[in-house]
Amino acid sequence: METSRRQEKLWRILSRIVYPVLRHRVGLEAEQLPEGQPSIVVCNHVTDLDPVLLGMASRDHALTYVASDHILRDRPFLRKLLYWSFSPIVRRKATSAVDTCRKTVRAIRAGKTVCIFAEGETTWNGRTAPIQPGTGMLVKAAGAPLVTYRFHGGYFTAPRWGKGLRRGKITGRVTGCWTAEELKRMTADEVNRLIGEGIREDAFAAQKKERIPVRVSGNRMLAQIETLLFLCPKCRGIGTLRGRGDRLTCSCGLEVRVDQCMLPVGEAPFPDFGAWDDWQTAALGEMIRKDGAFRLSDSRNDLTLTEIDPENAARTADRGSLSMDRESFRIGNTVIPTAGISDMATLQNRKLAISTPEHYYELQAPEAMCLRKYLLFWLETVKRAGEQAGEES
Repeated sequence: METSRRQEKLWRILSRIVYPVLRHRVGLEAEQLPEGQPSIVVCNHVTDLDPVLLGMASRDHALTYVASDHILRDRPFLRKLLYWSFSPIVRRKATSAVDTCRKTVRAIRAGKTVCIFAEGETTWNGRTAPIQPGTGMLVKAAGAPLVTYRFHGGYFTAPRWGKGLRRGKITGRVTGCWTAEELKRMTADEVNRLIGEGIREDAFAAQKKERIPVRVSGNRMLAQIETLLFLCPKCRGIGTLRGRGDRLTCSCGLEVRVDQCMLPVGEAPFPDFGAWDDWQTAALGEMIRKDGAFRLSDSRNDLTLTEIDPENAARTADRGSLSMDRESFRIGNTVIPTAGISDMATLQNRKLAISTPEHYYELQAPEAMCLRKYLLFWLETVKRAGEQAGEES
């Protein structure tokens, strides 16, 4: 009880300091969450700032967040301060969420409002990703009201692939409220559909209508966009694209320029980067299916593979370059069978989480790097293995 009082008092002070700053810096306008009994709030996940932005929708009461355990792992003091101040419910990426579900239910029953970013990670291409399939079951198990909340405009203010904040406009709105009694009469799948509809956002489709200028200091409009876009539509080169200023170029001569709204202009191969991402994902899958010896690799040799045990203790497992084919995932001298990987997830824009039944690893680059293509490769091999199993049965 003493901890809760301390956190409530601290949050009321902090929120009144932070909100004016965010209004000025990113144009934040956040509708307040409904007051009353403890509830589960599910929000779309657009930027790393989302927990702070959502907190501005509850300036009088501290919220409890489900957060990834990789946050501030390398900064123990800040990590302890975060836990002392807000007591987040911690989940490890690319692992089972059973323990997280239990902790969430306990927090609700203890009188706290719990916030979940059900996609599991921030969006790469501006579109809301499918929610984690167990979300509806968790909401029903909690026996609490459900609130869906959607942020709009954040993708252009702080894109996951980008460098630094841009001045734009972010709005947050409550999109739906359901009582615990209403949720009891629904199936978990029906709850999932409600959540999906309530948090769905397509940043580029909205930007084409609204055309809100994106103001960026320095020459950074498309800096690091190659962590999102890895496949050139002109030469089919992988890893040949580079973003600089308002241009995206390839060594083959391709050049795409964007306007002040971060939308392609001129003879661009795609109407927006979301459409480009759709094409490259499908094209990579086709490459993998057609070529049994298809292989991904990067020339960097300064990547670090860290193994993290159940107690969150980390040790360096290997260092070196990275490659992947249908048979194995290799980093330095460490070889992980592709079929033995049980889950994989990208963390921020320079980390990759890899889970096997026996181990949990995090691969980290010293700077922003496109590791997402390895995740897409793994997803394609999992899909192919499932199709083959279905054919054999």
